[in-house]
Amino acid sequence: MKKTLTSGVSFLTIIFLSLTAFPFSHPEIQELEKKYAPITGVYEFDLSDAGYGILTIEFYVDNNSIWAQSSVGSTPGEMIPVEGKEFVFTIEDPDEGMYEVSFIKNEEGKYTKCRVKNDNMGMDVVGTKLE
Repeated sequence: MKKTLTSGVSFLTIIFLSLTAFPFSHPEIQELEKKYAPITGVYEFDLSDAGYGILTIEFYVDNNSIWAQSSVGSTPGEMIPVEGKEFVFTIEDPDEGMYEVSFIKNEEGKYTKCRVKNDNMGMDVVGTKLE
């Protein structure tokens, strides 16, 4: 009996370790990654006119949502899709108000620009995707 119990625990340990060593992606996450692939990545914004210099924002998929992480912010912002508009989102910040984030195609149909607008802050900037 002891040998069977030990074998069972060893088997469960192997299964657990294999799952953590080779994480799998849920179909929903894979769909989101595919859907947002054209816009995810790092974008650079020149805020020198406002006295902030260069700011980068990384857009990425995690935890079944799309997120924005700025180079100066400590907490990523969850991006909420605007219904009826492709690749237009809002991010609610308790201190700075609502941001509207939209992605812009170039003449070849590739998303290469990102516009970030915040009426409360008087911000309306366009950044360029880094390759």
